[in-house]
Amino acid sequence: MLIIFHKSLMALATMCLITGVSAAVFFRQNRYWLKVHKAFNSIASIFLSAGVAMAIMAVWQHNGEHFAGFHPIGGRIAASFAIISLFLGFYQFQAKNRIQVFKTLHRWVGRLSVLLILAALISGLVHAGII
Repeated sequence: MLIIFHKSLMALATMCLITGVSAAVFFRQNRYWLKVHKAFNSIASIFLSAGVAMAIMAVWQHNGEHFAGFHPIGGRIAASFAIISLFLGFYQFQAKNRIQVFKTLHRWVGRLSVLLILAALISGLVHAGII
């Protein structure tokens, strides 16, 4: 049952993340793009954290047999990068003189996290026998 929650939460996280990133990429001409970007990526981080928690609890129920392989390792790295990107995104507005380094780091860590999340998603689907 926990795996179903894991799959559902991760699917919601991925959809929210793609929506948030799309707002930043395609809707910058609109004045509300940043609010949409922040909201969807914050919600994605909540779903992502809950999904990781569900996966950990599900694996512990099966004596930790699934912690090896690309999907769990890539998923942990992807989730970490997504959370780091979230913090960098909020911190760039708090930094003195709005240092360009934090904006650049936020963008690149965010891009990398999206790619890693998609790779973890595909490897999870392969592991589950769906594709």
